[in-house]
Amino acid sequence: MPIVRTPEGMRDRLFNECALRREQETELRVLFEHYGFSEVSTPILEHYELFTRTGSPFSEETLVKVIDRAGRICVLRPDNTAPIARLAASRLQNEKLPLKLWYQQPVYRVVGGGCAELPQAGVEVIGSAEDTEVLKLALEAVRVAFRKEPHIEISHAGILQTLISDLSPDSGRAEFIHSLIERKNFSALGDELPDARDFLALLRLSGGAEVLDEAERTIDIPLIEPLNELRALLAALPSVTVDFGMAPAIGYYTGVFFRGYVDGAAGAVLTGGRYDRLLAPLGRDVPAVGFAIHQETHVPGRRRPC
Repeated sequence: MPIVRTPEGMRDRLFNECALRREQETELRVLFEHYGFSEVSTPILEHYELFTRTGSPFSEETLVKVIDRAGRICVLRPDNTAPIARLAASRLQNEKLPLKLWYQQPVYRVVGGGCAELPQAGVEVIGSAEDTEVLKLALEAVRVAFRKEPHIEISHAGILQTLISDLSPDSGRAEFIHSLIERKNFSALGDELPDARDFLALLRLSGGAEVLDEAERTIDIPLIEPLNELRALLAALPSVTVDFGMAPAIGYYTGVFFRGYVDGAAGAVLTGGRYDRLLAPLGRDVPAVGFAIHQETHVPGRRRPC
């Protein structure tokens, strides 16, 4: 009789890995609740309409779709922020702002031909225009989750969106340019935008506060407000660096966004940012900011204490 295997993209977790996961979950719970966050959870299935109404940042081929008994299209939760935004605009609409919510639940996306289960833990602050405290908490959460010092890179979605729309008002071409930036394919960008030398020079800028002065000299479009937002974060968190060549992985970010890395991890262990326009289509027009810790990221060195 043939062996029954797990579906592609899924995996079993055994013994020590389960113990490590439970330990990590407990430590993050203690941290978030210490800072006054309340836990919420959302269904594994959400109506597809939620993501189309809020401007889904996910391509059709990455969504795992099912049909409910009423014939409506649903998706396995591909993201935690939009469902929590739905919660804040509905069942929590009369709660005092800011809402400080945390979660620990997986998301599901089609990756490499199979449905991947991606465990996440994170926070959402609904009704707040403050980025610094959330970023400080993100730094601490990475230290707790992976027991390593994180390296955080920040940028501003407003700068990228303004410059891309100025260069290419066509939405299809703008999306293509954005995808090239996300892949850091500067060679293809040079071919696509041969006359945009200042823009291409900006994308190569990374470093500390001095980079912001250079950015101001490089671009001729006034972007004083977003640059000052980045300056304020760098002043409060000197260990953070700016990377103007970083594109937001999630399309609903409107302001500062960031990624975090630790030694030994193949990719980002932290993603987050400001999303001030996500809740408006759901009937609650308030600013918001949040982040997610990617718990499945393999980081050598995290061991269960004896």
